[in-house]
Amino acid sequence: MQTDYGERGHFGSSYANVGFGIGGVYYLSFNNYKIKWNERTTSLKDHIRLRVELSYMKTNLIHRGQYTQGNSNFTKLYNAMRGTSSIFNYGAQFEYTIFNMSDGRSLNPYVSIGFLGNLNTPKLESNLGDIEVSPNLIPSVYNGGVFLDKNSTTSIIIGAGTRINPKNNNASYLIDFRWQRFNSDIVDGLTPRIDANKFNDWLLFISVGYVFRIN
Repeated sequence: MQTDYGERGHFGSSYANVGFGIGGVYYLSFNNYKIKWNERTTSLKDHIRLRVELSYMKTNLIHRGQYTQGNSNFTKLYNAMRGTSSIFNYGAQFEYTIFNMSDGRSLNPYVSIGFLGNLNTPKLESNLGDIEVSPNLIPSVYNGGVFLDKNSTTSIIIGAGTRINPKNNNASYLIDFRWQRFNSDIVDGLTPRIDANKFNDWLLFISVGYVFRIN
């Protein structure tokens, strides 16, 4: 998860704050529906699915980079900060499969795009003490930039993955990669008042799943 924890442009700050997620997805395909499709779009029904998602994810957040190096009081404040971001997602994506869904291929890659609503609960604490009693335990760049109330926003998702379809099995396995950009900069609870803070929070999510038919 890429947030306002850490240093901009620092690899560890961008990709070392990781967490976990779990969710459920309902797929709606159109290739079995007897719909009078336009002749120009008949083939689309064999490639498009609509996926509706409910998911939960939580990420642990700490500072990394040059501001955590050394023994200054400023450095100690950064190293003492600990945060989490808990996010509940709901929404839908359109999924386009590269090959016809009815071909029975063992691998069927896809790309996807969609929108999610997000309910978020950020938390922040310091190993040095209670930040509510002593706000000066947070580095001064965050003065006026700490937002720890529950909040809501939206996000756009761009993804890619593949289904793995075992022979003679109505179920399949899923490997999915996605980039999720939030329309908010306080998903992590922080927004420093500095020129380097130019982008909203975002994350990369890798998931594996098991898909089965219910009808």
